[in-house]
Amino acid sequence: MSEETKKQNPEPDKAEDDVTIYEEAVSIDRSRQKSRKVFVFYIIGLFCVALALILLSYVMQAHANQQLEDLGAQLTEQTDAAAGAKAKADQMQATIDAMQKQLDESQKESDTLNQTIDEQKKSIDALNQLWQLERAWQEDDSAAAVTIIKQMDKAYTRAVLTDQTKEPLIGEAAAEYAEICTDLGM
Repeated sequence: MSEETKKQNPEPDKAEDDVTIYEEAVSIDRSRQKSRKVFVFYIIGLFCVALALILLSYVMQAHANQQLEDLGAQLTEQTDAAAGAKAKADQMQATIDAMQKQLDESQKESDTLNQTIDEQKKSIDALNQLWQLERAWQEDDSAAAVTIIKQMDKAYTRAVLTDQTKEPLIGEAAAEYAEICTDLGM
């Protein structure tokens, strides 16, 4: 075609341009619609992810709360057990203290009884020797009587044996011992 024909028919180029513009507009419009669809899916995806994270957070929080309650209950049980054990230990300590006090009192009583037994043994020995002394004195065995007096004086002292208020000889026994010693000249 020549230029003249082109000039004569200027509208076909324009129609082609319009078609091209139309096709480009449709292409842009489709591209925008596609972009909008992608954008909508992207937003929906983000919303779903956010919702999943919220649900996951809720489940984790519920699980953590349950564990916290379990630990609280366990701590309460252990505290109660420890308080019970402490109360029992305190009770046992009180019992031990009471028993120790009784043991101390029993030990004192035992010591007192042992001391009384020792004094009674000394009194029995002294009375036995006094009996032997009286027998020797009544039989006029001065040598045996003097020996017994020396043994008794060595074991107890004369002042103790002749004192009527002191052990091992008291009352008439001490007076009798003093009389025998005087009769023998000692």
